[in-house]
Amino acid sequence: MTQRSIAARAATAAAALLGTAAGVAAHPHVFADSRMEIVGTEDGTLRSVRNIWRMDELFSSSVLFDFDKNADGVLDEEELAAVGAVVRESIAEWGFYTFVEIPGREVKMRPPDQIRTLWQDGQLIMFFEMMADETVDLKTTAVTFSVFDDSFFVAFDFIDDTAFELFDLPSTCTKAIDVPDPDAAAADWMASISMLDPNQSVPEDGVEWGSVLSTKARVSCAG
Repeated sequence: MTQRSIAARAATAAAALLGTAAGVAAHPHVFADSRMEIVGTEDGTLRSVRNIWRMDELFSSSVLFDFDKNADGVLDEEELAAVGAVVRESIAEWGFYTFVEIPGREVKMRPPDQIRTLWQDGQLIMFFEMMADETVDLKTTAVTFSVFDDSFFVAFDFIDDTAFELFDLPSTCTKAIDVPDPDAAAADWMASISMLDPNQSVPEDGVEWGSVLSTKARVSCAG
């Protein structure tokens, strides 16, 4: 089953995360309670990031409708494996919504080998690991971690700073969490629009609200 056939059958919300949300959303339609595990080494080098996403009930029910082949109201092991395979293929184009940055550029991360899935209390849970594809020394470089959809069709919510966890890193490593203020972001955008030349149009793509409103964790191991 292709991602396009899924979009034809599933609800709009389900189609979004499976990679078919073409374009634009003034507000999110899919919600995920998110956690990120930032994994390193004893010498302060980044090893990987692990994402855990608990999808909202509407999205989960849409996926259930499309993948519950035996119609028993839950996703069994084989059905869950099919969900993970389709999602992995579909969101690869968007970097798995996972962004690791050092000053001036993004860090290269390897695609996950697979996206594992669980069905728990009527909700779909997805989790996967992405390995660093280059050497990043957190003792000398602060690294920023975030998860977002540029179109803001999918909203990833990190409940508090405990949603970002550090594993296997030196005790000198610290994290700082940046939770953006939506009102301030909107005000900044309106201010930028007001400064446009009268003959200058607003960019067609508008604001990348997913990035602007994403919670970010900044990690450094400088002792």
